Amino acid sequence: MTRAIRYILGIVLLLVLILASGSFYILEEGKQGVVVQFGKPVGSTVAEAGLHVKLPFIQRIVRFEKRLLIWDGDPNQIPTAGREFIWVDATARWRIVDPLKFLESVASENGAQSRLDDIVDSVIRDLVSANPLVELVRSTTWQASESDVPGETPQELAEELMKEIQLGREEMT
Repeated sequence: MTRAIRYILGIVLLLVLILASGSFYILEEGKQGVVVQFGKPVGSTVAEAGLHVKLPFIQRIVRFEKRLLIWDGDPNQIPTAGREFIWVDATARWRIVDPLKFLESVASENGAQSRLDDIVDSVIRDLVSANPLVELVRSTTWQASESDVPGETPQELAEELMKEIQLGREEMT
């Protein structure tokens, strides 16, 4: 009988260890998470690093970065308002502020990156094609002087160099 009790105790102890190990999760520094039960978010978001508790086998944790993330667009050749083609290579920084809303709207960082591809690329294309080249490359603080324009420069180009900048590169950025 003592041998059967030991086997039963061993099995019960093993089951308790399996349940206990599935009940805890560690959230690393720089991460935030949402507890999901049967595919639906449960409770509030978890933003503090450390050891946390969840229901084993029923709940799982979906982790997201808390730090700044990078979006890097593909270089594109875009026409300006004056029909000059320029190469534009854009980058952006973004952060997940509300993990619950983020999970419900885009589900993953890859989903967000593809959504950013569509949004940011179209905004950049619209901005570049709506402005002349000088507005895109010059800052509003740059002032041209007569000495900057060589004597043999055509009148049309000299006027372009002396033109006052309305928006400038910084404002568009």
